[in-house]
Amino acid sequence: MTRYGVLALMLISLASWGQGWQRQQSEAGVMLWTQPRPPSPFLALRLEMRVMADPAALLAVLRNTARHREWLPQSREVRLLARSGPDDDLVYTRLESPWPVQDRELITRSHLSRRADCGLELKVWAEPDALAARPGLVRIRASAGRWEALPQQDGSTLIRLETYTNPGDNLPGWLVNPMAVKAALASFQAIRRLMEAQPRSKSQQKLLDGSKHCPATP
Repeated sequence: MTRYGVLALMLISLASWGQGWQRQQSEAGVMLWTQPRPPSPFLALRLEMRVMADPAALLAVLRNTARHREWLPQSREVRLLARSGPDDDLVYTRLESPWPVQDRELITRSHLSRRADCGLELKVWAEPDALAARPGLVRIRASAGRWEALPQQDGSTLIRLETYTNPGDNLPGWLVNPMAVKAALASFQAIRRLMEAQPRSKSQQKLLDGSKHCPATP
């Protein structure tokens, strides 16, 4: 199957995520929902928060592979494999797992879309065969997500993520799901801190004043 065929399947799956979300908790301004994905025992996650930063600040944080551990502390390695254009990245991530579980590795392709209101949408999906497997690591084969950064009238940005990952290797859902929820909440809080440390663009203020000039993306 071509990479575009895989993307189509992922997007069909993502389109069905608007139904069946169950609100679980709110922590430090981050709201979290879960959704069962049978027959898999693993839950899909949806998170939302408001951030006093430009939408482009989210992309600046996510693309800064040198500081990945600040918002994804379980990552041992994150590196850009290829950039086929300003809106398309191929990224390798190695994730630390607690003993005796083997570390995971994940290869994802992402595509950025820009909205007319200056919001951003970043679709991410696994491309597990884009690189030869490394001995001693488990390759994640099923993962998809969608980030949204939507500008608000008060100058904040609504950040939304819908994501699902099957870590593979027959791990039990009762073990993985609580860990995934805890890690996602912590990551969102760290992303907010990093986004708000980014300088605000002058074009963002013009946008709030009615101008249609969107801030540049990194």
